[in-house]
Order: sequence, then C-alpha cells, then structure tokens
Amino acid sequence: MADAIISLILAELKTNIIDRGKKEVKLLVGLEEEVEKLERNLDLIHGVLAHAEEKKRTDGLVKKWVDGLKEAAYDMGDALDEWRTAVEMELRGSENQWKVPLCNFVSCFSFHQLSNRRRIALNIKEINQKLDVIVKEKDKYQLISKEIELPKRPESSSFVDLSRLCGRDGVKRDILSCLWGGNGEEEAGERIQTISIVGMGGLGKTALAQLIYNDSGVQQHFDDVIWVCVSDLFDEKKVARAIIQGLEKLSDDAAYGLESNPLQVLLERISSSIRGKKFFLVLDDVWADTGERWESLKVTFNHGALGSRILVTTRDVDVAKMMGSSSSQIIHLEKLGEKECWLILRDIAFRDRDEKSCQSLEAIGRKIANRCEGLPLAAKTLGSLLKSKRTKQEWQSVLNSDIWKLDLAQKGIFAPLLLSYYDLPPPVRQCFLYCVVFPKDFIIGIHLIVSNWMAQGYLSSDGNADLESIGIEYFHILVSRSFFQDFIVWNGDIVRVKMHDMVHDFARYLAENEFVIKEVESDNLNINSANHRHLTVMVVDTRMPFPTSISGVKKLRTLQTFTRRNALTCEALRSLFNQCRRLRLLDLGWSSGGVGGFDYSCKEIPKEIGKLIHLRYLSLANNRYLEGLPEALSNMYNLESLCLNGCKNLKQLPDWISKLFNLRLLNTVGCLALTRYPKDIRKLTSLRALLGLIARTDCNDAEEFSLADLGNLKYLHRVWLKVVGDSIDREEARKAELENIQELRIYLDGDIEKDDIIEALEITSDIKHLEFCGSYWF
Repeated sequence: MADAIISLILAELKTNIIDRGKKEVKLLVGLEEEVEKLERNLDLIHGVLAHAEEKKRTDGLVKKWVDGLKEAAYDMGDALDEWRTAVEMELRGSENQWKVPLCNFVSCFSFHQLSNRRRIALNIKEINQKLDVIVKEKDKYQLISKEIELPKRPESSSFVDLSRLCGRDGVKRDILSCLWGGNGEEEAGERIQTISIVGMGGLGKTALAQLIYNDSGVQQHFDDVIWVCVSDLFDEKKVARAIIQGLEKLSDDAAYGLESNPLQVLLERISSSIRGKKFFLVLDDVWADTGERWESLKVTFNHGALGSRILVTTRDVDVAKMMGSSSSQIIHLEKLGEKECWLILRDIAFRDRDEKSCQSLEAIGRKIANRCEGLPLAAKTLGSLLKSKRTKQEWQSVLNSDIWKLDLAQKGIFAPLLLSYYDLPPPVRQCFLYCVVFPKDFIIGIHLIVSNWMAQGYLSSDGNADLESIGIEYFHILVSRSFFQDFIVWNGDIVRVKMHDMVHDFARYLAENEFVIKEVESDNLNINSANHRHLTVMVVDTRMPFPTSISGVKKLRTLQTFTRRNALTCEALRSLFNQCRRLRLLDLGWSSGGVGGFDYSCKEIPKEIGKLIHLRYLSLANNRYLEGLPEALSNMYNLESLCLNGCKNLKQLPDWISKLFNLRLLNTVGCLALTRYPKDIRKLTSLRALLGLIARTDCNDAEEFSLADLGNLKYLHRVWLKVVGDSIDREEARKAELENIQELRIYLDGDIEKDDIIEALEITSDIKHLEFCGSYWF
C-alpha cells in the first residue's frame, strides 16, 4: 500500500514544486542546483518503490524504511498543499488573510512574511534534507527499479459469478427440502422454522442463499419473499425497515420516511403485513451479539402463516442456534473439491481464449486451482487474475510466486487475493484499499467512490483524459479482478457494487493502521494512533450523541460519519473542524440505518469549517434543518465535490459559490426549498457533474440560470435537470450544446412536453443514459 501513497505524493511534489521552482530559478541564486537535486532524489525513490513494496513482505527493515518514507511523504504532501493553497489565495486576492503554518516537516513560518520565491526555496531545501537521508538508507536494501504497466480493461462486460454454479446443487436441494416440508417442530412450538447456512468466509454462503431466494419454486411457494442484509451490527430498526420495504415493495425514498418511526410501530406494521401469509425471509450475514434485539423481531414473525420460513447465513454456529435453528436445521457449508475449484477458475480464466492456448495452460491451471483450499472466492479471484495473463510463463510465475510461502492468518483466501492485489499498479491498489472506509455490505456507487478517490489525490492524468474517466477505468479493473460483487447494472453499465466480507477483511489487513472504523461508546473518542489517516465513525445507539472530542485525529485525511437522528450537534462539528485541519474528505451525509440521511440539530454549519483548507470533498447531505451555506466556504478553493442532496430546507445557493472554481461536482437533488440556481453557476467551468440543476426555459434571465448557460460548461458529463417555465425559447435552448453529456435526467415542470424539450435541446441518441424522471429526484 505504501508505494501507492508515496508514488502519488512524490509525483505531486515533482509537478508542483519542481516545475514552479524552475520558473523562478533565474531569480534565486543557488536554487537551480536544489531543484535538480530534488528531481534526482524523487526519481531515485520513485524508481525503487515497487521493489520495496514486494521486498517488505519478508524483510522487516525494508518495511520500516517504506513506512518511514510513507509518513514523510504524507507530511510533504500536506506542506505542499498548504503552500499551494496560500499562494492561490494570495493570487486571487482573498479578503481573508490566512496565516497557515506548515506542518512540522517544513519549518513553521507565516506565508505572509516571505515572498513566493523565497517560500519555494525553503520548501525545496528542507524537502531535500529529508530526502537525502531516505535515499542514503535505501542503498542498504539493494532495491532496484521496476516498472509496472496498467492492465487493460477487459473487452467483455459480462462479469458472471460462476462460483454459484459449481458444487452446491446437493446443498441447495437439502435446503429446499427444509423449506417445502415440516418435521413436527412447528407443531411442537416452533411456529416459524429458521434454517441457517454456516461456514467460513469465502465459501459462498450468500451466493447459495441468493440461488435459493431467486429459485422460481420458492417465489411461487411463498406469498412474500424478503431479503435483508444484516452485516456486522444487528440494528433491529434497520432490519425492521428493510423487511417493511421488501413486504410493501417501497422505494428507497419511501423507506427513508420510516426512519423516524419507533421500533414498536415498525413491528406492528410488519405484523399487519404478514398476518395469515406464508413468507420467506432471508437474513444474510448475521454476526454475534444479536441477543434481545432478535427476540423482539422473532415474536412478530409468529403472526405469519404456518409454513413460513427464515433462512440465515452466518459464520458462527452459536449465532445460528441463537437465531432459533435446531441441529437438524443448521447446514454446514463444506469446502469445494479440487475439481469444482478448477471448473470455477477455468471458466473465468479461459474465457475468450482459443482451444490451443487452453490446452497448453491447463496443467498449470489445475495446480493453481489446487491451492484454492476449497474456497469459491479464491478460485474466482485467481481465475480473474489469470484471465489477464496471456502467456504460459506468466501463469507459471503465478504458480511459483513467493506469496504462497507467506504466513498469513487466513492464507486460504488471502494468498490468492494478495497475488491479484500485487498484480495491480500502485494507483489502483490504493483505490482498492480506500474502499474499507465504508462498512461491510455497504453499496458503493461508482461515481461516489471515484469522487472519493479524486479527493485523496489517487487519480492523475497526463492531460488527455478526465480524472473521472481514469477513476472509472480503475473501478472496472477492480471489477474484472473480482474485488467487487453484487453488481447493480443500469443501461448496461455497472453502477453499484459491494465488497465480499472476506475481501473487506483482506483490504483492512493490508491497510494496517491507515484506516479505522470506530463505533462510539462514550462522549469522547480515542482512535489510539496519531498515524491514522482515514476514520469512519459509527453512532448506532439512539441514546449516544456524537462525541464532542476525538483524540488522535490531527493527521486525518478522511472523516465520514454514520450516525443516528439528532446525534450530530453544532458543538461536535465545531470541535471536529478545529481538530481535523488536514481533511481532504468530510462526509456527514450517511446514516447508520443504511438509508441515507440523518438530522443535524443545528441550522447553520459553524464558520470554523473554513479552516479545512485542504478539503476536496464535502457532503452535508440530508441535513433537514440547513437553510444556508456559511460564507467561510467561499475561500475553499480546493473544493472539488459539494454534496447538498436531501437538504430539503436549503433555500438558496449563494452568489459566492462561483468562487469555487475547482468544483467538479455539485449535487442539490432533493433540495425541495430551492427554486432557482444563480446565474453565476455558469462560471464554474470545471464542473463535470451538475445534479439537481434548475434552469429556466423561457428566457435568458439576468439572475437565474437558464438553458443557454449550459453552453458555458463545456466539460459537463452528467446533468440532472429540472426545467422551469411555461414555454421554451428555442434559440436560447440551442446554445446549451449538450454534445459531451453522457448522462441526462430531466424533470419537466409546468406545461413543457417531453418531445418539445428533446427537439429544443437537440437531444440525440449519442447521450448514453437519458431519462425523464418524476419529482423523486428533485
């Protein structure tokens, strides 16, 4: 992981300090040598990073060197960003005269006391001093330069989970038999039988449950079938809401409205829905500590008809017993045989190969399949890795890899995953590891994760491609290597995914102390290490407020919260902003219940948010009380993504929003009180996505955004548009110029017809995703 972080930061140092330094070099005596020395140092370190990352697996001293370099790189990156931001603010004549001291790595000095050229000189000289030591140390470890090429995205878009088709037919028949028949236990008091699938991670418990859930016989036999993903934290209200959503076929928006209901109301609603009906409920991925929380739900299910069934998947047999499964109702999922593992691996790895090539690789492939230790996920992962290897020598290299010799806690699955992980280039590795900021079973949207990667600086371009396009490319590489599963597809494209529990565990294992997910248990939170860079805070207990003090967060680059209603106060926010000044990403828009949103208990965001000068991504989503944005945001020149979706009482976007010239994403979907967009939005020419846009159709208004203003935003790819007005000024509409738009959703307000807007905007079939939607989006 370290080489990914270091590569990115060193590249940023080289681009920003060296290139700028060369422009100023003629005016500073002696600086030319320092610039050339810095360039040499960065090239030397960057060249050996790939080898160092491999060697540190077995050499503790190399690991220590890499970890030290990583910490230095982080500090260099923060210092560079502070310097760049201060210079940018000075050049743009900001009214706010910031005095931002550099971190300890660079001598503390106030920006206003030195000229720009002098600052460059100090940065370069002090960075060189640190790098001199690191370069000398690297020579002890005999590190060599190695190149890694970015793998090409597979031509095929079919990512079939073939592990579901191998070796589980007998177990499926046994479970179906339990679903159809009774065995006397119903009459003996267990009115609703619970069958449990038990097994270690990677065996395919969820895949098997999905096969059964989607079986046509099951769908016809039961009046209602419901699927609920439980995951680590058993939240009875979350489970109850998910059951109601499944029973009543509610949209996500309607299900979100259930969040304010107390548990008793939810249970009564379930009871009413299932009374007299035969239902089948799947509770996937149940962990320990459900206790009394499960009992309150279980009693409710007795209102269902005789013959109703519950199917549970879990790693723990004690959990299965606690959920009510008798010994005869517990299905222990066994490992697959070597033959089945080979079939899974073969079907993926040999896809799109000619017969001669398959024959030459089969012997090696069977040996590799024998190392899967009976785990379908391992076979699937190795198959995806081998699919990208075209020659016999490359397959032999996988078989002979030293990774098989490593002493890993869960070698059966970690070794295959590790092989695939190290086959990725550093930027894609880091993008994969970053996914652990989300809790297990979180549904990850492609645009969400790409904007998160961008905020951390993981995406870089040579100028020929948008950062968003590069991020999407990385996403599809991870899909092709089976790091993601449970795909949600829209118009032929994968738009949402999940990570398998074991893959999530693997990523956390690799990320070591970089990432931490903490559940709040008191008013104060200590994350135990000052070197954590990414923190997810979970507030599950309805009685527990968000902590007003969090220690050890000085160096955080990511902070996201999953909280309960009213947990996050202005006091807590103010404390966060004062402590976490190096944040690149701040996401306050998630709820622990799985449905986006929660209520802040303050109408205004504290002005201290303006201290977060590094911030690239800010989500204040689903704040029901927020009426306006603090002016302190107007100087956040680094901001790339601003998510205000679901802030239903937000009344206006301020005129100063046009100062956020680096903004690439603005989301106001669900801001119901917002009736207009300011004209100056057209000045945000870096925008790639504008979601929730409100545009006039009947004129080119002097104060309000109109259709013609879209013509100023040349780089827009995604637009969710609400058109207002009783007529269309077709001459103005033609100025919109939508030729670069790839996704367009339109909500029609007033008397305007769909065909009229298509004709006026000259919408063609070149727009890949076109949808006319209801007010749900706005």
